[in-house]
Amino acid sequence: MKKTSGFPIFDNAVDSLEHGIRMYQDANYPNAHKHAVLAIYQAVELFLKDALCRVNPVLIYCDLDKRITEDSRTVGYKEAITRLGNVGVVLDEKAKPSIERLQKRRNRIEHREYKPSDDDKNYIAEALKCVYDFVPQYLKTEELSSYVDDNLWTELQTFMLDYEKLLEEAEKQVEEITGPALSDPKAFAEPPLECPRCGHDTLVIGGKDGEDYCFFCRRVVPMAQCSGCSEYFQKEMLEEVFKCPDCLRAQWERD
Repeated sequence: MKKTSGFPIFDNAVDSLEHGIRMYQDANYPNAHKHAVLAIYQAVELFLKDALCRVNPVLIYCDLDKRITEDSRTVGYKEAITRLGNVGVVLDEKAKPSIERLQKRRNRIEHREYKPSDDDKNYIAEALKCVYDFVPQYLKTEELSSYVDDNLWTELQTFMLDYEKLLEEAEKQVEEITGPALSDPKAFAEPPLECPRCGHDTLVIGGKDGEDYCFFCRRVVPMAQCSGCSEYFQKEMLEEVFKCPDCLRAQWERD
């Protein structure tokens, strides 16, 4: 049975988490997935702040040298992660890019416009995995499941299971294509790249029908090599001279 914790920030985070899951479930609500993204990201930030607050309540505030009031600005997720690390509460390295992807999606929705995307479920699933792994780390003696509605907890786990199955399948397909290169460098020239769309190392140059393909996104993602540093970037990012922004900047500084 669901219970409350007595920690206001934590209970607020759980409320946002549940609201986000409900919004994703509700196919009849206009732009439900938009509100799911906003609520889940809010939940992630609140859980990070709750972890800080349990160490010392003042750690959630941006400026510790000023008098703290109810209106004092609190830290964002980057500052929260840094402060948590300083007090010995460390997130898994894979959690940071997952949170960043959801944050970028949230920012586009809040500051520009909302366009439905098939990627929303993956962004949400990644963030839920971060919450699932991180919260018990600082709760120590209790489980997050004690505070979340039973039906919504089942949905949360299903989200993550679907996501992990998709990722496992994608990584297996990539290994089948790129694996021979380990014993025969001529078999395949390029190792898998990080996909600029989903952030997973599942993009293979010429991986499907000769086109650059991400086996997690299941999309063609045209890539090109920078003529300066030889790193791969999305083709649309490179200028006509096929140089990445860093190499162009370095060239301008030299000239």
